Amino acid sequence: MNAQGKERWEIDGSHSQLSFSLRHIVVSQIEGHFRSWGGEMMFDPDYVPRTQIQVWVDLGSIDTGAADRDAHVRSAEFLDTTRFPRAQFTSTDVALGRDGEATVTGRLQLHGISRHVELTVVAQRTWVDDHGLPRAIYRVTGAVDRQAFGLHWNQDLDVGGIVVGDTVQIEARVEVVRTAYADYARADSADAEAAAAEQG
Repeated sequence: MNAQGKERWEIDGSHSQLSFSLRHIVVSQIEGHFRSWGGEMMFDPDYVPRTQIQVWVDLGSIDTGAADRDAHVRSAEFLDTTRFPRAQFTSTDVALGRDGEATVTGRLQLHGISRHVELTVVAQRTWVDDHGLPRAIYRVTGAVDRQAFGLHWNQDLDVGGIVVGDTVQIEARVEVVRTAYADYARADSADAEAAAAEQG
């Protein structure tokens, strides 16, 4: 690794939003968001593909604007938040595209199952706040097949079709703040030099 190391950027939950939508009763949509979630990005400014991202979501904080529906989604018939209170995403690859866009691939752990998912990330703004801390905003989009995570609940309609679709569309406005400088590169280099000296 290079000698510069990585930068730690933390999600600012008070200025970020994680939303979702899915088809409901054939033609309409259910939309909602999670009130509690967070994570961090270990950004490598010299080689972006080495960047690592972790995000956690408190599934019990789901809010679709209907208390009865939220209670059902939290129940054992669906998310089963008593047994699986959190979802977690851990990136495995970051590939840069054009115009500030990147494709982030990673493992999503949800409902006791881990699957690869792919997200599109678009950089929207960077600046330094009043406290002198660098900040950035990203727009994140993706899709999750709920059936792949064992979320099978549904009902057939008398007129044909099903109550809830399988594809969950994800969209997030993520504001991150740089909180620390982590010089992992120097540590790795020092360990390698020490090991080489011992072998020599």
